[in-house]
Amino acid sequence: MTVRLERLLPALRAEIIRLLIEKYGFTKIQASRILNISPAAVTHYLGKRRGKLFNLKENVNISNMIDEFVEKIVTRNKSISESELYDLALRFSSLLEESSKKIEYSGESSKNKLIKVLRERAQAEHEAAEEFMETATRLNNEVTKMIFRQIASDSIKHADILMSTINLLEREQGQKIEVPRKHELLSLLKKEEEIHIHSLDKVKDFLPHKLLKVIVESVEADEKKHAKILRSLLELAEE
Repeated sequence: MTVRLERLLPALRAEIIRLLIEKYGFTKIQASRILNISPAAVTHYLGKRRGKLFNLKENVNISNMIDEFVEKIVTRNKSISESELYDLALRFSSLLEESSKKIEYSGESSKNKLIKVLRERAQAEHEAAEEFMETATRLNNEVTKMIFRQIASDSIKHADILMSTINLLEREQGQKIEVPRKHELLSLLKKEEEIHIHSLDKVKDFLPHKLLKVIVESVEADEKKHAKILRSLLELAEE
């Protein structure tokens, strides 16, 4: 199973910060400059509120590679570029993938495996939300702030959906999941379709900035998603 970079990068940053501060005596401000993040983010990583999906120290090869990488950083005394982090994370992803092929889940049921994957994804969504909110706080432009806050909000919603799914899986089997009646869903779907009649395509042509177009397109994408969900529910609903 390939380890996704959005889950691996926070763990890598957390380990780099730990080494810089604990081994090399860096302050939080110095560590933040090395990683091009805020001192507040450094505190989050140290408090294990970020980067806790993977314990990279458990893999000896990865642990040694991080030690060597941080030693080079300290020697050159320059900030780390995103491309450097991504390159290192990609190498770690390959190593972890090779290791995972050797792991056997003795006695672990398929249900528990599924719940584990869902929990990891929910945690990744929460961490992504923190990253986007932190980026939003650093921006001065209100429009750009709004975009990043919207993405953070979506990530939080995704995490909530995944946690609700986990709760259902952990309950007793056979629990009935309620779906609204068809006539209710049809009424809601009709309203969604009426919204689409008032298309924003013409509006987009007159917007003074491409950034505003991005926002408007995100609204339309959400509406299309709502309609698709309602149509899927119709297939499950009773008369």
